[in-house]
Amino acid sequence: MLKRLWKVKIRVVTLLLLIVVGAGIIFMAQQGVFGYKFGFWREPTSSVNVSVTIKKTLPITEINGLAVSTEKVIESEKDGLPLIGGKKMLIVASWRVKLGIDGSKIKMVADDTNHTIKVALPKLKVTSLEQVGTPHVYSQSGSLLDSYSSQDVLDAVNAKSGAVKSAVLDDEDYQQQALDSIKSMLSSIINAAPGVAGNYKIIYSTAQ
Repeated sequence: MLKRLWKVKIRVVTLLLLIVVGAGIIFMAQQGVFGYKFGFWREPTSSVNVSVTIKKTLPITEINGLAVSTEKVIESEKDGLPLIGGKKMLIVASWRVKLGIDGSKIKMVADDTNHTIKVALPKLKVTSLEQVGTPHVYSQSGSLLDSYSSQDVLDAVNAKSGAVKSAVLDDEDYQQQALDSIKSMLSSIINAAPGVAGNYKIIYSTAQ
Protein backbone atom coordinates (compact mmCIF):
# COMPACT_ATOMS: atom_id res chain seq x y z
CA MET A 1 0.00 0.00 0.00
CA LEU A 2 2.76 2.43 0.93
CA LYS A 3 4.65 1.49 -2.20
CA ARG A 4 1.62 2.30 -4.34
CA LEU A 5 1.12 5.70 -2.66
CA TRP A 6 4.78 6.52 -3.16
CA LYS A 7 4.48 5.86 -6.89
CA VAL A 8 1.42 8.14 -7.11
CA LYS A 9 3.27 10.88 -5.25
CA ILE A 10 6.22 10.60 -7.62
CA ARG A 11 3.92 10.91 -10.64
CA VAL A 12 2.23 14.04 -9.23
CA VAL A 13 5.56 15.69 -8.47
CA THR A 14 6.85 14.79 -11.92
CA LEU A 15 3.72 16.25 -13.55
CA LEU A 16 4.07 19.48 -11.56
CA LEU A 17 7.73 19.79 -12.58
CA LEU A 18 6.82 19.27 -16.23
CA ILE A 19 4.14 22.01 -15.99
CA VAL A 20 6.60 24.46 -14.38
CA VAL A 21 9.34 23.68 -16.92
CA GLY A 22 6.89 23.98 -19.82
CA ALA A 23 5.61 27.35 -18.58
CA GLY A 24 9.19 28.55 -18.21
CA ILE A 25 10.06 27.50 -21.76
CA ILE A 26 6.96 29.26 -23.16
CA PHE A 27 7.80 32.44 -21.22
CA MET A 28 11.42 32.45 -22.46
CA ALA A 29 10.26 31.84 -26.02
CA GLN A 30 7.86 34.75 -25.71
CA GLN A 31 10.73 36.99 -24.62
CA GLY A 32 12.92 35.86 -27.53
CA VAL A 33 15.50 33.98 -25.47
CA PHE A 34 15.88 31.38 -28.23
CA GLY A 35 16.49 33.94 -30.98
CA TYR A 36 12.89 34.44 -32.00
CA LYS A 37 9.57 35.10 -30.38
CA PHE A 38 6.47 32.98 -30.42
CA GLY A 39 3.13 34.66 -30.86
CA PHE A 40 1.64 33.51 -27.55
CA TRP A 41 -0.13 36.29 -25.67
CA ARG A 42 1.28 38.91 -28.03
CA GLU A 43 -0.60 42.17 -27.76
CA PRO A 44 -2.06 43.38 -31.05
CA THR A 45 -0.05 46.16 -32.68
CA SER A 46 -1.42 48.99 -34.76
CA SER A 47 0.43 51.28 -37.14
CA VAL A 48 -0.28 55.01 -36.93
CA ASN A 49 -0.91 56.80 -40.21
CA VAL A 50 0.60 60.21 -39.52
CA SER A 51 -1.13 61.90 -42.46
CA VAL A 52 -4.57 60.69 -41.42
CA THR A 53 -3.98 61.55 -37.77
CA ILE A 54 -2.88 65.12 -38.51
CA LYS A 55 -5.59 65.80 -41.07
CA LYS A 56 -8.18 65.03 -38.42
CA THR A 57 -6.78 67.83 -36.27
CA LEU A 58 -6.37 70.49 -38.97
CA PRO A 59 -8.93 73.30 -39.16
CA ILE A 60 -11.44 72.88 -41.99
CA THR A 61 -12.67 76.46 -41.89
CA GLU A 62 -10.94 79.73 -42.70
CA ILE A 63 -7.66 80.35 -40.91
CA ASN A 64 -6.84 84.00 -40.29
CA GLY A 65 -3.20 84.98 -40.25
CA LEU A 66 -3.28 88.76 -40.05
CA ALA A 67 -5.66 91.60 -39.25
CA VAL A 68 -4.85 94.98 -40.77
CA SER A 69 -6.37 98.36 -39.99
CA THR A 70 -6.28 100.69 -42.97
CA GLU A 71 -7.55 104.17 -43.76
CA LYS A 72 -8.29 105.63 -47.17
CA VAL A 73 -9.14 109.03 -48.54
CA ILE A 74 -12.01 108.80 -51.00
CA GLU A 75 -12.79 111.34 -53.66
CA SER A 76 -16.27 110.97 -55.00
CA GLU A 77 -17.47 113.12 -57.85
CA LYS A 78 -20.53 113.04 -60.04
CA ASP A 79 -20.91 115.32 -62.98
CA GLY A 80 -23.94 117.55 -63.41
CA LEU A 81 -25.09 120.89 -64.63
CA PRO A 82 -24.91 123.92 -62.32
CA LEU A 83 -28.01 124.29 -60.14
CA ILE A 84 -29.32 120.98 -61.51
CA GLY A 85 -26.87 118.24 -60.59
CA GLY A 86 -23.32 117.33 -59.70
CA LYS A 87 -21.65 116.28 -56.44
CA LYS A 88 -18.13 116.23 -55.09
CA MET A 89 -17.02 114.81 -51.75
CA LEU A 90 -13.76 114.16 -49.90
CA ILE A 91 -14.23 111.34 -47.38
CA VAL A 92 -11.92 109.50 -44.98
CA ALA A 93 -12.98 105.95 -44.08
CA SER A 94 -11.39 103.12 -42.10
CA TRP A 95 -11.51 99.34 -42.56
CA ARG A 96 -10.33 96.26 -40.71
CA VAL A 97 -9.09 93.64 -43.16
CA LYS A 98 -8.18 90.03 -42.35
CA LEU A 99 -5.90 87.86 -44.49
CA GLY A 100 -6.05 84.09 -44.29
CA ILE A 101 -6.59 80.82 -46.12
CA ASP A 102 -9.28 78.21 -46.63
CA GLY A 103 -8.35 75.44 -44.19
CA SER A 104 -10.28 72.80 -46.16
CA LYS A 105 -7.90 73.27 -49.12
CA ILE A 106 -4.71 72.46 -47.20
CA LYS A 107 -2.92 69.46 -48.72
CA MET A 108 -0.55 67.39 -46.60
CA VAL A 109 1.62 64.31 -47.17
CA ALA A 110 3.76 62.57 -44.56
CA ASP A 111 6.90 60.74 -45.73
CA ASP A 112 7.77 58.11 -43.12
CA THR A 113 11.03 57.22 -44.90
CA ASN A 114 12.51 60.72 -44.93
CA HIS A 115 10.59 61.82 -41.83
CA THR A 116 9.11 64.88 -43.50
CA ILE A 117 5.63 66.34 -43.62
CA LYS A 118 4.90 68.44 -46.70
CA VAL A 119 2.12 70.97 -46.29
CA ALA A 120 0.76 72.78 -49.36
CA LEU A 121 -1.13 75.95 -48.45
CA PRO A 122 -3.77 77.51 -50.72
CA LYS A 123 -3.49 81.11 -51.87
CA LEU A 124 -4.01 83.87 -49.37
CA LYS A 125 -7.32 85.66 -49.56
CA VAL A 126 -9.23 88.37 -47.75
CA THR A 127 -11.35 86.47 -45.24
CA SER A 128 -12.99 89.53 -43.73
CA LEU A 129 -13.51 93.18 -44.66
CA GLU A 130 -15.23 95.36 -42.08
CA GLN A 131 -15.82 99.08 -42.32
CA VAL A 132 -14.91 100.59 -38.95
CA GLY A 133 -16.54 103.66 -37.44
CA THR A 134 -18.35 106.42 -39.28
CA PRO A 135 -16.75 107.84 -42.43
CA HIS A 136 -15.73 111.46 -42.01
CA VAL A 137 -16.63 113.92 -44.75
CA TYR A 138 -13.94 116.59 -44.93
CA SER A 139 -15.38 118.62 -47.75
CA GLN A 140 -18.37 118.53 -50.01
CA SER A 141 -20.01 120.59 -52.68
CA GLY A 142 -23.15 120.22 -54.72
CA SER A 143 -25.81 122.00 -56.61
CA LEU A 144 -28.70 123.73 -54.92
CA LEU A 145 -31.09 121.12 -56.25
CA ASP A 146 -28.97 118.07 -55.45
CA SER A 147 -27.54 118.11 -51.92
CA TYR A 148 -25.62 115.27 -50.25
CA SER A 149 -27.16 112.42 -48.29
CA SER A 150 -25.89 109.69 -45.97
CA GLN A 151 -26.55 107.21 -48.79
CA ASP A 152 -24.19 109.17 -51.04
CA VAL A 153 -21.42 108.74 -48.45
CA LEU A 154 -22.21 105.05 -48.01
CA ASP A 155 -22.16 104.45 -51.75
CA ALA A 156 -18.78 106.17 -52.07
CA VAL A 157 -17.30 104.08 -49.25
CA ASN A 158 -18.70 100.80 -50.62
CA ALA A 159 -17.34 101.61 -54.06
CA LYS A 160 -13.86 101.81 -52.53
CA SER A 161 -14.01 98.45 -50.69
CA GLY A 162 -12.73 96.43 -53.66
CA ALA A 163 -9.64 98.66 -53.96
CA VAL A 164 -9.02 98.34 -50.20
CA LYS A 165 -9.10 94.52 -50.40
CA SER A 166 -6.69 94.47 -53.33
CA ALA A 167 -4.28 96.91 -51.68
CA VAL A 168 -3.99 94.78 -48.53
CA LEU A 169 -3.88 91.46 -50.38
CA ASP A 170 -1.16 92.64 -52.79
CA ASP A 171 1.09 94.02 -50.05
CA GLU A 172 4.11 91.70 -49.79
CA ASP A 173 4.82 92.59 -46.16
CA TYR A 174 1.25 91.76 -45.17
CA GLN A 175 1.45 88.51 -47.14
CA GLN A 176 4.61 87.43 -45.35
CA GLN A 177 3.26 88.30 -41.93
CA ALA A 178 0.05 86.40 -42.60
CA LEU A 179 1.86 83.30 -43.90
CA ASP A 180 4.33 83.28 -40.99
CA SER A 181 1.45 83.42 -38.54
CA ILE A 182 -0.47 80.64 -40.31
CA LYS A 183 2.61 78.38 -40.51
CA SER A 184 3.35 78.89 -36.83
CA MET A 185 -0.23 78.01 -35.93
CA LEU A 186 -0.27 74.89 -38.14
CA SER A 187 3.13 73.73 -36.87
CA SER A 188 1.82 73.80 -33.32
CA ILE A 189 -1.19 71.70 -34.34
CA ILE A 190 0.85 69.22 -36.40
CA ASN A 191 3.56 68.77 -33.75
CA ALA A 192 0.87 68.01 -31.20
CA ALA A 193 -0.08 64.86 -33.11
CA PRO A 194 1.35 61.60 -31.66
CA GLY A 195 4.88 60.79 -32.82
CA VAL A 196 5.46 63.97 -34.82
CA ALA A 197 7.35 66.42 -32.59
CA GLY A 198 11.09 65.78 -32.84
CA ASN A 199 10.65 63.05 -35.45
CA TYR A 200 9.36 64.90 -38.53
CA LYS A 201 10.41 68.04 -40.36
CA ILE A 202 7.56 70.21 -41.64
CA ILE A 203 8.04 71.68 -45.11
CA TYR A 204 5.63 74.34 -46.36
CA SER A 205 4.76 75.45 -49.89
CA THR A 206 2.31 78.14 -50.91
CA ALA A 207 0.18 78.41 -54.05
CA GLN A 208 0.99 81.44 -56.15
